[in-house]
Amino acid sequence: MSQFKLIFRPLGTIPCFVLQRDDGAEFEILNGFGCGLNGWRVPVENQQNTRTSTMLDLLYGYKDEPTLRKISPDTNAGCRLTPFPGRTAYAKFTWQGKTYELVNNVSWAPHALHGFLQNKEWEFESFESEADSCTAVFTCDWPGAFAGFPFPFRATNTITFTGESVSITSTVKNVGNTDMPYSEGWHPYFTLGEKIDNLTMKLPSCSLALLDKADIPTGEFKEDSRFESGRKINDEFINDCFCLEKDVTELKANGSDFINNAHVSLESDNYSLDIWQKAGVEQYNAIQIYTPPDRMSIAIEPMTAEPDALNHHRGLIVIPPGEERTFTFGFRFHEKTGIEL
Repeated sequence: MSQFKLIFRPLGTIPCFVLQRDDGAEFEILNGFGCGLNGWRVPVENQQNTRTSTMLDLLYGYKDEPTLRKISPDTNAGCRLTPFPGRTAYAKFTWQGKTYELVNNVSWAPHALHGFLQNKEWEFESFESEADSCTAVFTCDWPGAFAGFPFPFRATNTITFTGESVSITSTVKNVGNTDMPYSEGWHPYFTLGEKIDNLTMKLPSCSLALLDKADIPTGEFKEDSRFESGRKINDEFINDCFCLEKDVTELKANGSDFINNAHVSLESDNYSLDIWQKAGVEQYNAIQIYTPPDRMSIAIEPMTAEPDALNHHRGLIVIPPGEERTFTFGFRFHEKTGIEL
C-alpha cells in the first residue's frame, strides 16, 4: 500500500493541492496561482525533546490569500517563470526583425518581469502514487493572443515527491506555426527555520553577470568565487545571477548536450539542503540568488539564461513548431550536521 495521498486544500479561494506522506511530510502546490511551490514540510527531531518530532518548513510560502494578493507581484514565491525569467528590459524585445511590446508589470522598474504564467491557474492533470514516491502533473496553456508574445505554447509541470526530496520536470511545447523564442526559470524561496545569515552556502563554479544602472545584464561577466568553497552568508545582500554559460559553450564545441547537475548547498548546524538543476545545452545554465529583507529565506532560482534573454539572446532557446523542450531541477533535505552532499 502506498504511503502517499493527494489532498485538496485551497488557500482561501485559490486552488491548492498537497502531496502528503503518512508521517506528515508534505509538499504544497498552489496550482491556482502560478503552480507555486508553496510549502515543503518534513518531520525532524525535536531539539528540546529528542523523543518527539516536530515539523520543519523548508520553503517560504503564502500563509493566506490576503497576503498573497498583497505581496505576490514583488515576491512571485515558488512560481514557474515562463516564457522568460527575470527582467525583460523596458518591457520590449526584438525577435526576427520585429519589436514586441510587453507589459510593465512592476511598479519599481520600467521592465516586464517573470513572464505570463506566474499568476495563472494551472490545470490538475493526474496523480500517481508508488511505494516510495508520488507524482502530480499540472498544465497551463498560453494561447498567444497577446500581441506582445504571439507564440502559443503548452507548459507542463511534473512534480515528484518522496518526503525528503522533490524533483520537478518542466516541459514546454510550441503549439504555434512559427519558431518561438524561449527562456524560463523557477522562483522557490528556501528556509531552514532560522536567519539565513547563520547558514553556510556553497555554489558551483560560475561567473557573475554584470548589470547596468537599470539592473539589466551588460553581457560582461566576472569570476565569482565568494561561495565556491562554502561559507556563511552573514549579512550579505545578494541579488545576482550566477552563470554556467562558459561550460555550456565548451560543450557545444565538443558536440555534447549535457553537463553534470549543478548543485547549491545550504547548511545549518542541524540540517542541510541540496538544490540541484540539470545544466547543459538548452538547460538550466544560470542561478539567480536573492536575499529578501526579512532574511528568513533565500531565493535560489534555476534559469535557462540570465535575465533579458529575449533581447540579448545569450542562452535563448528557439523552439520550432510542434517541438518541445524539457528541463529538470530538484532539492533534497538532510537532517543532522555534517552530512556530505
